[in-house]
Amino acid sequence: MPIFWMPHDVREGRPRLGSLDFLRTSPGKGTAQFMHLFPDPDSDPATMSGAGERIHDAFMPEECDLVIANPPSTRAGGPGSAEDTDWNHLFGSVLSKSDSEIMQQALKETLNPTPGSLYAGLGSAFLVLGHERLRMGGRLAFVLPATALTGSRWVPIRQLLLDHYRIDWVVVSHDPRSRTARRNLPGRRFVAFSESTRIAGALIVATRVNPSATCDGSVRFVNLRRNPDEPIDAIGLTRALMAVREPESVVKSAEVTLGSAVWGETRFVAQNELDARPWPHVAFVQSRLVDVAPDVRSGGLLRTHLTQVLIHRRMLWEMCELGPSEMQIKNPSRGLFEVAESEDPARAGHPAMWHHKSNRIVSLQTAPDTRLRERADRGPSAQEAMLARGGRLQIARELGHAPQRLAAVLTTPGSLGVRSWITVLPKNPGPGKEEALCLWLDSTLGLILRIVVANRPYLGRSVVHHELLRALHVLDVDALSSAERAAATRVFDDLKTKKLTGFAHVATDPVRRELDHRLSSEVLGVGDISDTLDDLASDLNNEPTLTARH
Repeated sequence: MPIFWMPHDVREGRPRLGSLDFLRTSPGKGTAQFMHLFPDPDSDPATMSGAGERIHDAFMPEECDLVIANPPSTRAGGPGSAEDTDWNHLFGSVLSKSDSEIMQQALKETLNPTPGSLYAGLGSAFLVLGHERLRMGGRLAFVLPATALTGSRWVPIRQLLLDHYRIDWVVVSHDPRSRTARRNLPGRRFVAFSESTRIAGALIVATRVNPSATCDGSVRFVNLRRNPDEPIDAIGLTRALMAVREPESVVKSAEVTLGSAVWGETRFVAQNELDARPWPHVAFVQSRLVDVAPDVRSGGLLRTHLTQVLIHRRMLWEMCELGPSEMQIKNPSRGLFEVAESEDPARAGHPAMWHHKSNRIVSLQTAPDTRLRERADRGPSAQEAMLARGGRLQIARELGHAPQRLAAVLTTPGSLGVRSWITVLPKNPGPGKEEALCLWLDSTLGLILRIVVANRPYLGRSVVHHELLRALHVLDVDALSSAERAAATRVFDDLKTKKLTGFAHVATDPVRRELDHRLSSEVLGVGDISDTLDDLASDLNNEPTLTARH
């Protein structure tokens, strides 16, 4: 097995991207160019073996039968704090900041004509490389961040897989265990498939097919309760997975057992039912919770256990505008305002919501915690336009399910969401609409619909950036009658100051149970489905993503 060492730096102003120089659009593509690009014999590609190291041209086969990769997950990320305003760089191992910037720009130009993205991360670039070098009928087996299954930046990669592959397996872990670092052993979270990685991972195995071929088979989505940490368990689990056959019944899921222990579930989903939007089938260990999430093709029918309920819903962007991003407000190099953390309503500045502290945000209605002051070096017209995008309804951008209690709040007075919150403004304002949306987003049903489309960087968290939030399915408040909107206002007023507990206690929190029951009976008008909602909340409480505190 030849193991190559590839140049990964900038030499005489020329970026060298390591293995990614094999991408067809890279300036370093092709074996023949390596000696030309790297004339210094001390920095030529080298291979390590038991017999020692020797320097020669590097190569990568054009027609691979199998490409296995667990690539780095680093990506070009968002702005830092006031002390560190730079954007995160992909090449953290490169010590020179200027070299890192040159390499990042080179990779950006390399990936422009491909489905890969700097903002999805290096994993997307390596998957494109594997795709370019795979023969028809060959297989990819990749470990990628779990966000690859839901993230908006990963849409082109999901489309690439759907267009050119029969997707065989998608495996994720819901294992809540952690291991602290100790001598000669790095820390890890078992939600990852890598020994020293802490972020949630996804294992994808796919077979390349002709784009004109019809993939009418099923994708096997596997949700593991436990990630094997011993080779013998891994081998046994693999054999158990291979032995699972697609059920002929309507319920297309089956438990995965190893001995007397249940390790998870396999869910079979027809590939022709998937598109590039988020794949929700790995959001929960229990497949029946995924069934609750309404498919966009199923009209207004919401399935809850054995009950079918008609609840009108739409994507959020159809009814609401979203407020500005953090970059536009507080970033020191680009933002329009100075930000001061303060709950004092008498303090100078405009109200804003910045933090999401679980010991402070405890009820449906809350007060802003920050003041914004106009920067003298920014145009007043742009500042006024941004302030006009403030509102009462704020949705939590990143939600820690176990400790945090609210996925949405109403602020008094209206404010701008800065980082932890995103402001939502109804396009057709009306009495009770914001109250109804807030109740829905904090309900058990609203939480489930959020989790199935949100990014999951860690177990126990759901992140909805602007792109994902726009596509979130929520209650269609425009379809509510005036009496139903009045009921929403009444229910909200009754509950707005009551303290909720974290979502980890969704089944036992009396305020949440009252919210669920009254929302369904008084606002949605679907009758008494309290028992169904209580059962659903109990199922949700058994999910690791609700109880893990990663």
